[in-house]
Amino acid sequence: MENRDLSWEDLEQIRNDDLAAEEFARRVEQDFLITAPRDLKESVIKRCSQPDVQLSAGARALSRRTRLLLYSLKVGAAVAFSVLMLALLPPSLPSGPDVRFSVPFYQKARQITDGLNRMSYELSNWEVYLYDKEKE
Repeated sequence: MENRDLSWEDLEQIRNDDLAAEEFARRVEQDFLITAPRDLKESVIKRCSQPDVQLSAGARALSRRTRLLLYSLKVGAAVAFSVLMLALLPPSLPSGPDVRFSVPFYQKARQITDGLNRMSYELSNWEVYLYDKEKE
């Protein structure tokens, strides 16, 4: 195998043959990887312990009260929209001459309700995502 130009046949051989793949990995590790400085770990730990780095990282985090307020606002908005949709939607499709006027309204209200359900689901997943990020 050459250093730079590999043909499709060579790549197929590497893909199909474990020994060729191991040899290719060994050559890449030996010839093409850049070694890290010896003091990289210590310098990263030292830099992370400096106050200005800790302050900038802490500025992005939300306090518990702020997270609780955001969650309460989301739940309150979902409840308000749910009550509004329940008030606007008829219990069933009406029968009779008014059907042609109320069916489009009913269908539009169902579309709005489905959209709100999807948005509330995405917001609840967003809350869980932020909580998971904090745990890491």
